[in-house]
Amino acid sequence: MSDSSQTEQDTLEAIRNGNGQAWGQFIDEYQGRLLRFARTRVAQHADAEDVVQETFASFVKALDRIQVTVSLETYLFGILRHEIVNRFRSQTTRTVCLIQDIYGAESSDAPINALDRQAACDPSVSWCVCHDEQQALQERTLAQALTRLVANFKRSENLRDLKIAELLFYCKLRNKDAAQLLALNPGLVRVVKHRCLKQIRAHVLQRRQAGDMTFSCSENVLTRIWESHRLSCPKRSTLGAFLLENLPVEWFDYVDFHLATVGCHFCRASFKDLQERQDSQQQESFRQRVMNSTIGFFSKP
Repeated sequence: MSDSSQTEQDTLEAIRNGNGQAWGQFIDEYQGRLLRFARTRVAQHADAEDVVQETFASFVKALDRIQVTVSLETYLFGILRHEIVNRFRSQTTRTVCLIQDIYGAESSDAPINALDRQAACDPSVSWCVCHDEQQALQERTLAQALTRLVANFKRSENLRDLKIAELLFYCKLRNKDAAQLLALNPGLVRVVKHRCLKQIRAHVLQRRQAGDMTFSCSENVLTRIWESHRLSCPKRSTLGAFLLENLPVEWFDYVDFHLATVGCHFCRASFKDLQERQDSQQQESFRQRVMNSTIGFFSKP
């Protein structure tokens, strides 16, 4: 278990044990970014506050069932999105990625079933889901495959291909639109897409638990999984380093792409929270400097 995971587990245990101070710190840590995300989806400020309050309430009610398999931030954002959908189901909400506000979701060169269109290494495999249990297993398996794919990109610092995958699978852009946006050859984008789908399919085949278990996958499923698991979202510490301009050039460029080009609302909300906290700290530091430089005047006769 990583240090961050252990810290979150300790926080969770403290809250479960009724530690009011730990709960207060938890709220202070996350309420800013949750509110900023809610405000991108909810028209009224009061409604945004209500859904965030309901998010924390739902978190408390689920304390005994929570397992730290994802970050607590991701867990909270998941609850928040669920609360927003439930509260405003009859209203149209904004899409997750700003880039999807520009490009249409329809894709003429994207197959309806992305994995079906991959050349099968086993022609006897039929890719279809027969019932809900298989579909749930499929999505867990696809989530593992996508997580591994993104982790490999990050570990090898292949940020160009990560950008391509993010535009194709998260934002659902057409090959030619992704290529134009990244100033790349469309043929290269097709090759990267083919390679990604091949890796995903290979992972799925390895995880089959029975010979008659088969899989089907629309690109909407890949997008939903990418979004719900926040696969390519930078860590909070990485956003902080970006704010301080303390990242290697390649990573600085990628985080800027994720925030400004993809426009991930989750990370934009978190980054805005970091900016406002930094501004608040700077203002307090400046105030203290003014106080220190002027306090002597009040002691003079």
